Amino acid sequence: MRKPRLNAPLGASLIVVSSLFYASYGIWTTLLGDTFNGFTASAFRSAFVLIILIPIAMFYRAFEPLRLKANWLYIVAMFAGSLFTWGPLYYAILHAGIGLSTAVNYASIVLGMFLFGWLLAGERFTRDKAISATLGTIGLICIFAPSVTGFGWLALGAAILSGLSVAWSGIFAKRVEYNATQSTIVLWAASVVANAVMAIILGAKYPPVEQYSAWIYLIIFAVASVIASWSFVKGLKMIDAGAAGVLGLLEIVFGLLFGIVFFHEKPGILALVGAAVIIISAAIPYVKDFNLKRGTLD
Repeated sequence: MRKPRLNAPLGASLIVVSSLFYASYGIWTTLLGDTFNGFTASAFRSAFVLIILIPIAMFYRAFEPLRLKANWLYIVAMFAGSLFTWGPLYYAILHAGIGLSTAVNYASIVLGMFLFGWLLAGERFTRDKAISATLGTIGLICIFAPSVTGFGWLALGAAILSGLSVAWSGIFAKRVEYNATQSTIVLWAASVVANAVMAIILGAKYPPVEQYSAWIYLIIFAVASVIASWSFVKGLKMIDAGAAGVLGLLEIVFGLLFGIVFFHEKPGILALVGAAVIIISAAIPYVKDFNLKRGTLD
C-alpha cells in the first residue's frame, strides 16, 4: 500500500530531526568528558532511555510475548554487538572530535550493513553497493591519512569498531520477531547489560550525585536518544527507505558543523574531502532506488 503523499513532507522533516539529534550525541559526549568512562556513561544512558520508553510502550500496549525459543539467538547477537557500540564511540569523540568520528562511524555502519546483510541476512551485494563500499573505504583513508600520529589510529579505529557493531546489532534487531517498539526496547536493554559488564571489567567510573551537571548532561543525552530513534522510525513509516537513507546523511553534516561551531574543531582539507566521499558513497545505493521512483518521497 502506498503511503499518502501528504505525509511525505512530515516524514522527510522527521528524518532531518532524527539526523540532527543523532549528531548531537557528540555534543553531550564532549560535555560529559572524562567524568564517566564510555561504558559507564552508556550503561546509565541506556537505562535512562528505558525509563522513558517503557511507560510509553505500556501506555500504547506495545509489549508482546518474548518467544525466547525463536528469538534468543538474535537477542544474544544484539547483546554481543552492544558490547562494542557506545564505549568505543564515546572514546573516539573525546579524542578525535565530533566531525571526524561521526563521518567514520557512519561510513562503518554503511559498510557493515552491506557486509553483514550479505553474510547473515541473504541480501544481494550489488554493483552499486560494491562501488559504495569502495568509495567509503577511500573516504576513510583520506580521513586516516593525516592522522597516523597522535589520536588517529586508535580513536578513529574505535569509531570504526562502533560503526560495525551498530550494523551487526541492526541486522539482528531487524530479524527478531517483535514489533518495532519492543525490538527497540530489547536493543536498549541489551545495551544496559552489555555496557554494565564492560564497565565492571574495565573499572566503572562515574561522578558523585552531587556533581549534578554531569548527570543532567547524561539525562539530556538520553532524551536526545529517544527523540532521534523515535523520529527516525516514525519518519521511515511515512517515506521510502531510500529517501530516508539520503536524508540520514545529514548526520555527518550536522556532526561536522557542531564540532566547528561549538568546539572550534578544524578538520583538514583532506579529512573534509574524505567526509564528502563518504557522503557520496553512502548515498549511492539509495539514490538509485530514489530515482526509480521518479524523485518521490513515498
